[in-house]
Amino acid sequence: MLRLSTLLVVAAVLILGSVSAEVINFQTCPDSVDSCTIQQVRVMPCPEAKQNLACNVRRRRSTKMSFDFTPNFDADRVEATLGWAKSETEELPLLTMDRDACKYTTCPLRSGVTQTYTTEVPIEAKFPLSAYTIRWSFKDPVSGKRCCFTNDIKVVR
Repeated sequence: MLRLSTLLVVAAVLILGSVSAEVINFQTCPDSVDSCTIQQVRVMPCPEAKQNLACNVRRRRSTKMSFDFTPNFDADRVEATLGWAKSETEELPLLTMDRDACKYTTCPLRSGVTQTYTTEVPIEAKFPLSAYTIRWSFKDPVSGKRCCFTNDIKVVR
């Protein structure tokens, strides 16, 4: 019974966190259109989303990011990456990001089952002030199938 009550509290916290976050624009990566559906991406804080602008993320602070996705594949384990998408094929990864996606969403992934991934992304002081397109990717290391999308941010003081 304690486990059920703990799950209900966690679900309530996630729902409340999702409600206060801003829904932002994103683009699904071309190679994951058939393998995954991204329903919604949220960033907190991001008041700029109301005007369809890139989120201003502040250096030396963390930004909460979450998204809802439905994989079209099964995976026991998933590796996460986040990086600056310099081009369609070139990416500068955020090396401090925890690559174990199962810490931030339910694993194993099951085809057709929608779930949410939520994490805090530290915006380090050394990040140059500029606009960036960032690429999120969640990959099954066995099959190579992935969920992937890009969104725009602007690193500010």
